[in-house]
Amino acid sequence: MSINPIKLLLGLLILLASGFSQAALISIVPSQSSVLPGQSFAVDIVIDQLAPGGAPSLGAFDLVFTFTSARLGVDSTDADADGVLDNVIIDPSGQLDLFNLGLNILGTELLAPGQLRIFDLSFDLPTDLNNFQANSFVLASLTLIALSPGNADLTISLNGLADGLGNALNSQIINATMMVEGTAAISEPATLLMMLLSLGILMVSIRLSRP
Repeated sequence: MSINPIKLLLGLLILLASGFSQAALISIVPSQSSVLPGQSFAVDIVIDQLAPGGAPSLGAFDLVFTFTSARLGVDSTDADADGVLDNVIIDPSGQLDLFNLGLNILGTELLAPGQLRIFDLSFDLPTDLNNFQANSFVLASLTLIALSPGNADLTISLNGLADGLGNALNSQIINATMMVEGTAAISEPATLLMMLLSLGILMVSIRLSRP
């Protein structure tokens, strides 16, 4: 079977173009799939499918992390007043601040109950980001607390996502769901039964002790 060189060349060009247009993948990764009311758990926001050792790398992101506020909560404390909530760690592996210069513009902002804005702008050189940045890393890690039983949606909307030169990056998003479990059904009846038994034993003891 003969191969048409023109078709082969066109096919290679299409593959090459599709590789350049591949979207970065942003995922919400909870530390567990379910929790009980009152328990805390971690959530990582992860970016993947960046080019290893080349362009595109990530130079900036601005996103809104949304969670069901009737089911989950976040501590709004910022004890050191650095603009980042104490329960949020932005870029924990330093992929947007490769040499730990501390020049980045970053922060968090509670826009409304259940809406947390997280942003980071790198001042590293584009060549350094392209050469040394990992192709997959955590954008932000945060701690939430479960409030009441039921399903809680965890979603992301992007205000902006840019490479080292400031050009917009295409992206795909994978959201998540957290289940806040209710109190085990057997616990309340079991407690009530123990109370009734204790009360019965007490009444029998009182009657036996009477002359």
